[in-house]
Amino acid sequence: MQQDNNNEIHENLKNTAIFLAEYAATMMAIGAQTSRVQLNTVRMAHAFGYKTNLLIFPQTISITLLDVGHNHTYTYIKKTPTLGINFKANMKLSELSWKTFDEKLKLPELWQRFKSILKEKHENRWVILILVSFANACFCRLFDGNLTSMAIVWVATFIGFFIRQQLTRKGVNQLAVFTICAFVSTMIGVTDFLYFHGGTEDISLGTSMLYLVPGVPLINGVMDIVDRHALNGIARLVNACLLIICIAIGLSATVVIFGIDPTTFTKVTRPDVVQAAITDGLFAAIAGIGFAIISNPPRKALAICALLACIGHGVRYFLMHNTGLMLDQVTASSIAGFIIGLLSVPFAMRIHCPAECFAFPSLLPMVPGMFAYKAIRDLINIVRLPDTYTIEYVARFFSNASLTVLVMFGMVVCCIIPIFIFHRQSFSVTRE
Repeated sequence: MQQDNNNEIHENLKNTAIFLAEYAATMMAIGAQTSRVQLNTVRMAHAFGYKTNLLIFPQTISITLLDVGHNHTYTYIKKTPTLGINFKANMKLSELSWKTFDEKLKLPELWQRFKSILKEKHENRWVILILVSFANACFCRLFDGNLTSMAIVWVATFIGFFIRQQLTRKGVNQLAVFTICAFVSTMIGVTDFLYFHGGTEDISLGTSMLYLVPGVPLINGVMDIVDRHALNGIARLVNACLLIICIAIGLSATVVIFGIDPTTFTKVTRPDVVQAAITDGLFAAIAGIGFAIISNPPRKALAICALLACIGHGVRYFLMHNTGLMLDQVTASSIAGFIIGLLSVPFAMRIHCPAECFAFPSLLPMVPGMFAYKAIRDLINIVRLPDTYTIEYVARFFSNASLTVLVMFGMVVCCIIPIFIFHRQSFSVTRE
């Protein structure tokens, strides 16, 4: 009798550990930050009456369950699958953890709900394609591109993102996909230099591939490091950097083939700062929706993405260009990021959706894409130009690369500060 009881306990531990490992690995794969994965998984284990030791590595999840008396344990290791970022699934899986805790759901029902969440369809790929194209065209406008540049960038994004969708569906390696798409998009972007001469040719080339910038992995990586999950944060940042290198390779190939000199940079001055800030905010709102939809957020979050992107980018523009302030981009981006993070908490509580589902996409229009482009451009010139210019371009490269890192780090850290301050509210918004 005792043996049968022990076997039953062991079997329950085993089945629960397998489910929780699958759950945690899926959460990591769809782009949830490590803290949320850990809290959700431990919460569900407690609902079953088990103590948990959970180790989350970049590619694997290790979970050990212990019964209350520590008489029985079971350890299970699960490899993290390859899935796209999916904020809607993030929200619903977080909601499932609370339902398990509050309603004491049984394991068979959990498996059923878990699988049904993963089977839910994403947004129509043609809708995503069109919205991303408009988003990157608006991104071009935020960097002072004119209508000609916006039209070229729209076409470059449409074709490049379509190729990305097709190659991803066929299972092509992600690094190869980014390299090919960056090359194709910049080949279209360079036509402004070759044929159209619209007046902001450098912006056409520099923003034609910015839809590829891995904003969410970069933001998640910084958040994990700040939240003391350094190993996962560094892994996410390294992966994002590899993708950026692939984008640079695609851009470099285009520049070398056509012998383009990408050293010029258009700067437009607008006398009415308030009007310009409002206009930039409206374009940022469109960009926020377009970049958000790539990550498949809940539809109710899209309007909030647009609003927060509009406010954040408008505030940053005003702080940088108002004659009485004239803040540098790092400080202005950090303040704008803090405002987005502060506003995201009450919105998250209002619609019962994790704050990062709309806070992170709202930051994407402020990603310092042109600083990154300039850094890549300087790196190309270090190789291509005579030795007499090397020192100058090395200095420019480190300046632009440092600004890129500081702007990203400043706005992300300041955005997540309110989320950490209101930690209990932020991590319980999906509880009904």
